Amino acid sequence: MKCLWLPALVLAALFDDTAARAGIRICNDTEALHHLAVTLHTGGRWVAEGWQPLRPGDCAEPVPQEYPRSYFYFRAESPGYSFRDDSVRFCTAPGRFRIQHGAECVHRDHARQGFAKSAFGTENRTIQLSRYSHPASGRAAKAAAREILREAADREQYSVDVVFQGCKQQEAMETVTCRFVGSGMEFGAEGRVEMSDPVFTYLLGLLQGAPLAIDGEVITHFGNSGELELHSVTPRAPNRFDRILQQMQGEWMSERNPMDRFTISGAVRQLSYDGMELPPEFIAVQGSCHATEGEGEYLMAWDSVNGTSLCYQINSLTDENLTLIYLPHGTRLDYWRLN
Repeated sequence: MKCLWLPALVLAALFDDTAARAGIRICNDTEALHHLAVTLHTGGRWVAEGWQPLRPGDCAEPVPQEYPRSYFYFRAESPGYSFRDDSVRFCTAPGRFRIQHGAECVHRDHARQGFAKSAFGTENRTIQLSRYSHPASGRAAKAAAREILREAADREQYSVDVVFQGCKQQEAMETVTCRFVGSGMEFGAEGRVEMSDPVFTYLLGLLQGAPLAIDGEVITHFGNSGELELHSVTPRAPNRFDRILQQMQGEWMSERNPMDRFTISGAVRQLSYDGMELPPEFIAVQGSCHATEGEGEYLMAWDSVNGTSLCYQINSLTDENLTLIYLPHGTRLDYWRLN
């Protein structure tokens, strides 16, 4: 049985083999792919995070060994299944999410959903999803069946030019998860670091921001994020758009308002205002956007939460300064580089 991890929730814990066996596991003993969200008490507040794909037969170990509470909350979703919760509600969002104050739905795409409570026992430390997630019946089952058929029809080969965002290796499980951004989408792919899977061994040696061409099959797709069964990875020569994006890497501050800042890492732009982070954007430099064509280059930015897009003309770019023109209004935005 293969175990999957929720990386952002276990950064504080480095499990050895003994600790991993002693940890709380959530196992998918159903016949359907589920997506898992958990809520843990971290830093004095409840933090909700998801959605982690959990295939039939797989397990997740979402709780760090040093977790201070004696209980946590979780929810699992799958088309055609209904989840039995404990009437405790936390916020979720489409695609991958992390909500620092899990009980406060502050964004319009947040949805308050029911979670099940799980207390830590001394004997049985494995949670089987079949106790909580059951096949739907009646009208709900028919609607879910239509959704499953639609998703099956949509599952197809996916080939695209992307920017490499990096990999996280789970040493205890000998697995690696890598992420890519291209065409306003972020995709993740999971594999093993071994001779029989040389693709992921190669990816571990790449630097963030490397231009690639990837080929695979979409496994799941939520909003503008998804999981990919990766078939091949091919390095591609950087074009002029790649070189401009590389020059834009780093942190920038607005000349007009020093509290307005953003950081570009690979093809992700993380915006912040007065130290508060906003939802990240997936970005690309291209020759046109929003039907605007002409000489020059344009920065396209897609909101990672709701998928809406913004278009900027890159008016000037040096080692120290960046000027963007927000289209179609023509608003000039000047920035200084901080690092």
